[in-house]
Amino acid sequence: MLGQAGMIGRGLPSESILVSVGGAPCKEVPVLISRARLLPGFAQDVEGPVDVLVEHGRVAAITPTRGPGGDIDADGALLLPGLWDNHTHFSTHALITECLALSPTAAPDDIVAQVRGHVRSSRGEEPVLGFGFRSGGWLVPPTAAALDAVAPFPIALVARDMHSAWLNTAALEAAGVEGPSTGFLVEDDAFTAISNLMRSLAPLLDDAVARAAAGAAARGLVGIVDMEMQWAIGAWARRAATRPLTLHVEAATYRQDLDRLIDEGLRTGDPLGELLSVGPLKIIFDGSMSTKTAFCAEPYSNPLPNLSHGRTNFTPGELRDLMARAHTNGVTSAVHAIGDEAARLVLDAFEATGAAGSVEHAQLVSPTDVVRFAPLGVTASVQPLHLIDDQHLVDRIWPHAGSNLFPLRAMLDSGTRLRFGSDAPAAPLDPWLSIDTAVNRTHHADQAITPAEALAASTRSRVAVGEPADLVLVPMTREEFDAGRFEVQEVLATLVAGTPTHLAS
Repeated sequence: MLGQAGMIGRGLPSESILVSVGGAPCKEVPVLISRARLLPGFAQDVEGPVDVLVEHGRVAAITPTRGPGGDIDADGALLLPGLWDNHTHFSTHALITECLALSPTAAPDDIVAQVRGHVRSSRGEEPVLGFGFRSGGWLVPPTAAALDAVAPFPIALVARDMHSAWLNTAALEAAGVEGPSTGFLVEDDAFTAISNLMRSLAPLLDDAVARAAAGAAARGLVGIVDMEMQWAIGAWARRAATRPLTLHVEAATYRQDLDRLIDEGLRTGDPLGELLSVGPLKIIFDGSMSTKTAFCAEPYSNPLPNLSHGRTNFTPGELRDLMARAHTNGVTSAVHAIGDEAARLVLDAFEATGAAGSVEHAQLVSPTDVVRFAPLGVTASVQPLHLIDDQHLVDRIWPHAGSNLFPLRAMLDSGTRLRFGSDAPAAPLDPWLSIDTAVNRTHHADQAITPAEALAASTRSRVAVGEPADLVLVPMTREEFDAGRFEVQEVLATLVAGTPTHLAS
């Protein structure tokens, strides 16, 4: 039986070593984790239970255990490198977790009925923000008029994949949408509207982000790559000025702010303060599967008007120019490509420019392109949970996909570097679910990978002397890990740069 972390030795109350969620950071003190077990391949080679001493943000010593008595008593639990989510929209995730949840299988009429019920029960005139619908199975796009009939104040509903939004007239005005609109926005129009609405809700965001960060720590996350569509660097710098960050944050930039990034002399990897650094340039090249805007070699059977193969958001030449400019200025590119034709064109752009970076999502990739990642040094940044979200639609929308859908096994076999993320809020911010999906997938199970390979795609360090003390203590045995049993409801402890950010009660 594994014990609970947070059993305190040496007279230190547990809250004295937890990071503060407001005000100044806690003064760093050494932390001793006793009776932990390490996972071969992810730690230095020490047999049996060990004691791990953490000092100055790094692992200072690993020795055979002297028994109970540490600040955190692992009682035989696994001590692993802390987990990373390499693709989030963190502010949106934080806010949306507190808004109206929409069923991904609901029809437009059902959603209207749900929103009407919500408005009646709330008995107010506050804007309604909803999240979670999926329009891939809808035969006719919805209209603003349907939501106008519910209420005159803003109603904004965001799709689960965030590539479309359904707004009433008041919300269209609040989002700054000019000119006539049906109320159903896709791609750039949807992104702009969502960003404008988020900006109008900025006062609520920072508290929501702090709560979301605490939830992330309870899942063992120590770092995120934030792909928020606004100026994420400024938002995180503002938060860090008022409260200590509890996650490593790599803040991405979008093309509308690339000039600003370059003018400020910032390059990918530059530190912006404790735990905060400059991330990549995020480029959204094509759309999504469920919105039927992902750019594919095969036509859709029931496409959107004038989008038989989906769409790209700009030409291949414009993509190359944008990536080349970023590369010249020391900024890596994280390029969204979901359809197989989009993946091919993005890899062409990496090859033509010599840029460094990643293909984000890499959801549908042909075998001829799978083998191109490794020679180009391009990372495949994949969100395995989209396989679960999409599997009820994929055989209808992409009947030709086969094993080219999330080809994780083929990618690893070809030497591709994999990185996992959630794309939260498009999927839950839960690295264990991502790992479980990649290992135990049933949809084209020939593309499943091993537990060790999935963990490697979710971590950036090892449990070894001199390594960063980004650690997670998990109520799991080595046998359970090897068997692919990842039913982790809450981790026992999470440390970021040596400071505990979560201790199970």
